[in-house]
Amino acid sequence: MAATTLTIDGGGALNDQRGEPLRVQVEVPGRLAPEPAAEPAPPLDERKLAILRAIVTEYVSSGEPVGSKRVVESAQLSVSAATVRNEMAALEELGYIRQPHTSAGRVPTDRGYRRFVDDLADRADLDVQRRELIGELLGSARDVEDLLARTTSVLSQLTRLVSLVIAPAIESSRLKLVELVALGPTSALLLLVADTGRVEKRSVELPHGTTETELDRVRVVLGEHVRGRRLGDVHGSLTAIVDDAPADLRDILQAVADATADDLRDDTVHHVFVGGQASLAGEQAFERDQLSRVLQLLEERATLARLLSQSTADDEPTVRIGGENEVEDLRATSLVAQRYRLVTAGSLGVLGPTRMDYAAVLATVRAVADQLQASLTDLSR
Repeated sequence: MAATTLTIDGGGALNDQRGEPLRVQVEVPGRLAPEPAAEPAPPLDERKLAILRAIVTEYVSSGEPVGSKRVVESAQLSVSAATVRNEMAALEELGYIRQPHTSAGRVPTDRGYRRFVDDLADRADLDVQRRELIGELLGSARDVEDLLARTTSVLSQLTRLVSLVIAPAIESSRLKLVELVALGPTSALLLLVADTGRVEKRSVELPHGTTETELDRVRVVLGEHVRGRRLGDVHGSLTAIVDDAPADLRDILQAVADATADDLRDDTVHHVFVGGQASLAGEQAFERDQLSRVLQLLEERATLARLLSQSTADDEPTVRIGGENEVEDLRATSLVAQRYRLVTAGSLGVLGPTRMDYAAVLATVRAVADQLQASLTDLSR
């Protein structure tokens, strides 16, 4: 933990050998200098709000700095361009917009985007055609793995941004169905179906001479001792019943237990589906080094999982803009995320430049999350 250097002044009561007041510097382990509290956003009157909305809307659409004449047209203001320039100067002083070049128009800052997003009270909805497309694509998924992959694809296609989807945590889900299917004289397939709809498949190497009657008896044991347990506990439960099982079933049960030794205990909060990375390459919003760092971060699944999970504290969409992201490499991006839930919670979201169509992205994320949750419910039945 970082240490803070403190200076202790004797205040005249203690002097050094030259008769000067004694000052001592000491390091106090674990003490961190308090960070300055974030300043509240300055209040804006209706005209300034209209100008800010126009600047954000026009800049998101064109990618070019917005001038006063364009603001007058876009916001349909009954004032002169000179009056708008004065208001824009005030907005710049308040930190809502900035002027990237001399004699250029203005672009929003992170604070400007935040105010714009907070004022999106109308909660735009997707059109019927897009909603039907989402329902058709996600509603026909075969299993949870397929569903989450489809969700990733739909999100990236509809938003033209990077899509992120975290699978529901396997540790908290419970086993609804267990089946052992013979594939050959010495091989079988173990199917584990969780109450979240997730399907885990494991190959089992059977002892030579295993009979169908013995497999039937093993299926009964699995149903009695494993069904209803958490997926993360399956391996331990199987291992525990081997010694107490009938002698002629022990080797088969041990083979089944061995097949579940890997992966089931891995917390699938780290199972992150990522799509649409190519969309970033066409974005002029990023400097080359920024783009390189973002693309590198997208390969760090554990970091993405933590970031997405921490950004979805409730069932409402969360927007983190620019400097609001705790990860340094994401300070030039915005993250729009939402939690979904069946038995356990997962998260989904999109990542892109701060210059994004927040209203459309929020509507898309909400619609996809709703359909994903509905499809998960169907798969779990």
